Amino acid sequence: MARIFVVDDEPDMVDLLATILKADGFEVATDTDGRSALARLLTDPPDLVLLDLMMPDLDGMELLKLLRLDPKGARVPVLVVSARSGHQDQLGTLQLGANAYICKPFSPRELVRQVRQLLETSRGGARG
Repeated sequence: MARIFVVDDEPDMVDLLATILKADGFEVATDTDGRSALARLLTDPPDLVLLDLMMPDLDGMELLKLLRLDPKGARVPVLVVSARSGHQDQLGTLQLGANAYICKPFSPRELVRQVRQLLETSRGGARG
């Protein structure tokens, strides 16, 4: 069973994402704080991270940068799930090392499809 780590400062969004993923058979860990999430991600890297961009203290872009700088976090697939729908935001996160980007509001079916595709790609040894 794949382990997915959800990072979003909105508790309702964390609950929604966790519910969708658990219903599809994934093991889910969550955090609402960027700094504590980074520490947890580097201590025990999951199979995939769902990451919000707009968070106080340590935002998603900074978390992604720091994750990619660490050997333990460099290869963990990251799916950004954000309300920011601008092309520049999407391009910026992909340049920082995100593997995919999905805009809020999203279809649960599309979210699960993206998660499965990223997991399959990462297990094949390639980055998506």
